[in-house]
Amino acid sequence: MVTELATGVYDLELPLTTDDGTRVFHAVAIETDHGVVLVDAGLPNQSDDVRAALDELGHDVDDVSILLFTHQDGDHVGAAADLLADTDAVTMAHGSDVPAIDGRQEPIKGGGERYPPVDVAVELVEGVTFTASAGPVEVVETPGHTPGHVSLHVPDADLLLAGDALIGGENGVEGPNERVTPDLERAYESVTHLAEYEYDRVLCYHGGLVEATEEDVAALDP
Repeated sequence: MVTELATGVYDLELPLTTDDGTRVFHAVAIETDHGVVLVDAGLPNQSDDVRAALDELGHDVDDVSILLFTHQDGDHVGAAADLLADTDAVTMAHGSDVPAIDGRQEPIKGGGERYPPVDVAVELVEGVTFTASAGPVEVVETPGHTPGHVSLHVPDADLLLAGDALIGGENGVEGPNERVTPDLERAYESVTHLAEYEYDRVLCYHGGLVEATEEDVAALDP
Protein backbone atom coordinates (compact mmCIF):
# COMPACT_ATOMS: atom_id res chain seq x y z
CA MET A 1 0.00 0.00 0.00
CA VAL A 2 1.11 3.55 -0.74
CA THR A 3 0.07 6.56 1.35
CA GLU A 4 0.72 10.20 0.47
CA LEU A 5 2.20 11.97 3.49
CA ALA A 6 2.62 15.39 1.85
CA THR A 7 2.69 16.73 -1.67
CA GLY A 8 4.82 14.23 -3.55
CA VAL A 9 6.01 12.38 -0.42
CA TYR A 10 4.80 8.79 -0.17
CA ASP A 11 5.03 6.04 2.42
CA LEU A 12 5.82 2.80 0.56
CA GLU A 13 4.70 -0.10 2.74
CA LEU A 14 6.91 -3.15 2.20
CA PRO A 15 5.40 -6.26 3.84
CA LEU A 16 7.53 -9.06 5.23
CA THR A 17 5.80 -12.33 6.15
CA THR A 18 7.58 -14.69 8.53
CA ASP A 19 6.59 -17.54 10.85
CA ASP A 20 5.91 -14.88 13.47
CA GLY A 21 3.45 -12.99 11.27
CA THR A 22 3.65 -10.03 8.92
CA ARG A 23 5.79 -6.98 9.54
CA VAL A 24 5.80 -3.85 7.44
CA PHE A 25 8.77 -1.68 6.54
CA HIS A 26 8.25 1.92 5.48
CA ALA A 27 10.42 3.13 2.63
CA VAL A 28 9.70 6.56 1.15
CA ALA A 29 9.37 7.98 -2.35
CA ILE A 30 9.87 11.74 -2.75
CA GLU A 31 8.97 13.36 -6.07
CA THR A 32 11.22 16.12 -7.37
CA ASP A 33 11.62 17.91 -10.68
CA HIS A 34 14.59 15.65 -11.45
CA GLY A 35 12.90 12.34 -10.70
CA VAL A 36 12.05 10.29 -7.64
CA VAL A 37 14.20 10.12 -4.51
CA LEU A 38 13.80 6.63 -3.05
CA VAL A 39 14.66 6.51 0.65
CA ASP A 40 15.75 2.97 1.55
CA ALA A 41 15.23 -0.18 -0.50
CA GLY A 42 14.09 -3.00 1.78
CA LEU A 43 15.45 -6.52 2.06
CA PRO A 44 16.89 -8.43 -0.92
CA ASN A 45 13.58 -10.24 -1.44
CA GLN A 46 11.54 -7.02 -1.40
CA SER A 47 12.62 -5.48 -4.70
CA ASP A 48 9.36 -6.56 -6.35
CA ASP A 49 7.42 -4.86 -3.55
CA VAL A 50 9.35 -1.64 -4.19
CA ARG A 51 8.63 -1.91 -7.91
CA ALA A 52 4.94 -2.50 -7.25
CA ALA A 53 4.73 0.50 -4.92
CA LEU A 54 6.42 2.75 -7.47
CA ASP A 55 4.09 1.42 -10.15
CA GLU A 56 1.12 2.36 -7.96
CA LEU A 57 2.44 5.93 -8.07
CA GLY A 58 2.78 5.79 -11.85
CA HIS A 59 6.58 5.48 -11.74
CA ASP A 60 9.04 2.90 -13.00
CA VAL A 61 12.28 2.07 -11.26
CA ASP A 62 14.13 4.05 -13.91
CA ASP A 63 12.29 7.16 -12.69
CA VAL A 64 14.35 6.92 -9.49
CA SER A 65 17.11 9.50 -9.79
CA ILE A 66 18.46 9.18 -6.24
CA LEU A 67 18.58 6.14 -3.96
CA LEU A 68 19.27 7.43 -0.46
CA PHE A 69 20.09 5.03 2.36
CA THR A 70 19.32 6.14 5.90
CA HIS A 71 21.89 3.58 7.02
CA GLN A 72 23.71 0.35 6.30
CA ASP A 73 21.33 -2.31 7.69
CA GLY A 74 20.19 -5.06 5.34
CA ASP A 75 16.50 -4.22 5.62
CA HIS A 76 17.35 -0.79 4.19
CA VAL A 77 19.98 -1.66 1.55
CA GLY A 78 19.27 -5.30 0.71
CA ALA A 79 17.23 -4.81 -2.50
CA ALA A 80 19.40 -1.96 -3.80
CA ALA A 81 21.60 -4.00 -6.14
CA ASP A 82 18.58 -5.49 -7.88
CA LEU A 83 16.85 -2.12 -8.22
CA LEU A 84 20.00 -0.40 -9.47
CA ALA A 85 20.17 -2.86 -12.37
CA ASP A 86 17.24 -0.93 -13.86
CA THR A 87 18.10 2.67 -13.02
CA ASP A 88 21.03 5.06 -13.19
CA ALA A 89 20.09 6.50 -9.80
CA VAL A 90 22.78 8.27 -7.81
CA THR A 91 23.33 6.45 -4.52
CA MET A 92 23.76 8.41 -1.29
CA ALA A 93 24.61 7.56 2.32
CA HIS A 94 26.54 9.00 5.22
CA GLY A 95 30.28 8.42 4.95
CA SER A 96 30.47 6.48 8.20
CA ASP A 97 28.22 3.76 6.77
CA VAL A 98 29.57 3.71 3.20
CA PRO A 99 32.29 1.04 3.79
CA ALA A 100 29.64 -1.42 4.99
CA ILE A 101 27.32 -0.62 2.09
CA ASP A 102 29.97 -0.93 -0.63
CA GLY A 103 31.49 -4.11 0.80
CA ARG A 104 34.82 -2.87 2.14
CA GLN A 105 33.59 -3.73 5.64
CA GLU A 106 30.98 -6.10 6.99
CA PRO A 107 27.78 -4.46 8.30
CA ILE A 108 28.11 -3.53 11.96
CA LYS A 109 25.24 -5.79 13.05
CA GLY A 110 26.83 -8.84 11.37
CA GLY A 111 25.31 -12.29 11.40
CA GLY A 112 23.84 -14.15 8.45
CA GLU A 113 24.51 -13.65 4.77
CA ARG A 114 25.21 -10.04 3.86
CA TYR A 115 23.30 -8.23 1.12
CA PRO A 116 24.96 -7.59 -2.26
CA PRO A 117 27.27 -4.57 -1.90
CA VAL A 118 26.53 -1.41 -3.89
CA ASP A 119 28.75 1.56 -4.60
CA VAL A 120 27.81 4.87 -3.00
CA ALA A 121 28.38 7.91 -5.20
CA VAL A 122 27.64 10.73 -2.74
CA GLU A 123 28.46 10.88 0.97
CA LEU A 124 25.86 12.77 2.98
CA VAL A 125 26.55 15.18 5.84
CA GLU A 126 24.41 17.21 8.22
CA GLY A 127 22.46 19.98 6.54
CA VAL A 128 22.58 18.73 2.95
CA THR A 129 19.26 19.79 1.42
CA PHE A 130 17.46 18.95 -1.81
CA THR A 131 14.32 20.53 -3.21
CA ALA A 132 11.22 18.39 -3.67
CA SER A 133 7.57 18.95 -4.52
CA ALA A 134 6.95 19.18 -0.77
CA GLY A 135 9.67 21.82 -0.32
CA PRO A 136 13.19 21.45 1.07
CA VAL A 137 14.27 18.09 2.48
CA GLU A 138 17.18 18.30 4.92
CA VAL A 139 19.59 15.60 6.05
CA VAL A 140 19.93 15.24 9.83
CA GLU A 141 22.80 13.18 11.22
CA THR A 142 21.40 10.70 13.77
CA PRO A 143 24.15 8.18 14.61
CA GLY A 144 23.85 5.47 17.21
CA HIS A 145 21.68 2.85 15.55
CA THR A 146 24.60 2.71 13.12
CA PRO A 147 27.61 5.07 12.95
CA GLY A 148 26.24 6.85 9.88
CA HIS A 149 22.49 6.80 10.38
CA VAL A 150 20.66 9.83 8.95
CA SER A 151 17.07 11.07 9.15
CA LEU A 152 15.29 13.57 6.88
CA HIS A 153 13.31 16.65 7.87
CA VAL A 154 10.61 18.10 5.58
CA PRO A 155 9.81 21.40 7.33
CA ASP A 156 7.11 22.69 4.96
CA ALA A 157 5.17 19.47 5.59
CA ASP A 158 5.86 19.39 9.38
CA LEU A 159 7.20 15.90 8.75
CA LEU A 160 10.18 13.93 10.07
CA LEU A 161 11.39 10.81 8.25
CA ALA A 162 13.16 9.14 11.15
CA GLY A 163 14.46 5.91 9.64
CA ASP A 164 15.42 3.74 12.64
CA ALA A 165 16.37 6.65 14.90
CA LEU A 166 12.84 6.39 16.32
CA ILE A 167 10.22 3.63 16.42
CA GLY A 168 6.47 3.87 15.95
CA GLY A 169 4.71 2.12 18.83
CA GLU A 170 1.13 1.47 19.87
CA ASN A 171 1.25 4.51 22.15
CA GLY A 172 3.07 6.82 19.76
CA VAL A 173 6.70 7.55 19.09
CA GLU A 174 9.35 5.54 20.95
CA GLY A 175 13.11 5.69 21.24
CA PRO A 176 15.49 3.51 19.23
CA ASN A 177 15.27 -0.26 19.51
CA GLU A 178 17.83 -1.14 22.20
CA ARG A 179 18.29 -4.71 20.91
CA VAL A 180 19.65 -3.57 17.54
CA THR A 181 21.28 -0.27 18.52
CA PRO A 182 24.99 -0.83 19.29
CA ASP A 183 25.60 2.68 20.67
CA LEU A 184 22.49 3.48 22.66
CA GLU A 185 23.97 6.53 24.39
CA ARG A 186 24.83 8.12 21.07
CA ALA A 187 21.43 7.13 19.67
CA TYR A 188 19.69 9.08 22.43
CA GLU A 189 21.94 12.05 21.78
CA SER A 190 20.53 11.84 18.26
CA VAL A 191 17.00 11.74 19.68
CA THR A 192 17.79 14.98 21.50
CA HIS A 193 19.09 16.42 18.24
CA LEU A 194 15.88 15.48 16.43
CA ALA A 195 13.93 17.40 19.08
CA GLU A 196 15.60 20.58 17.82
CA TYR A 197 13.49 20.46 14.63
CA GLU A 198 9.78 21.24 14.24
CA TYR A 199 7.21 18.68 13.04
CA ASP A 200 3.90 17.15 14.03
CA ARG A 201 4.24 13.77 12.33
CA VAL A 202 7.01 11.20 12.31
CA LEU A 203 7.38 8.34 9.84
CA CYS A 204 9.37 5.49 11.36
CA TYR A 205 10.75 2.69 9.19
CA HIS A 206 9.46 0.30 11.83
CA GLY A 207 6.03 1.30 13.09
CA GLY A 208 4.98 3.69 10.35
CA LEU A 209 3.45 7.13 10.74
CA VAL A 210 2.74 8.48 14.21
CA GLU A 211 1.38 11.81 15.34
CA ALA A 212 4.25 13.25 17.36
CA THR A 213 5.91 16.61 17.86
CA GLU A 214 9.43 17.60 18.77
CA GLU A 215 8.19 17.95 22.37
CA ASP A 216 7.12 14.29 22.36
CA VAL A 217 10.53 13.28 21.05
CA ALA A 218 12.34 15.45 23.62
CA ALA A 219 10.44 13.63 26.38
CA LEU A 220 11.77 10.19 25.42
CA ASP A 221 14.03 8.69 28.08
CA PRO A 222 16.91 6.25 27.52
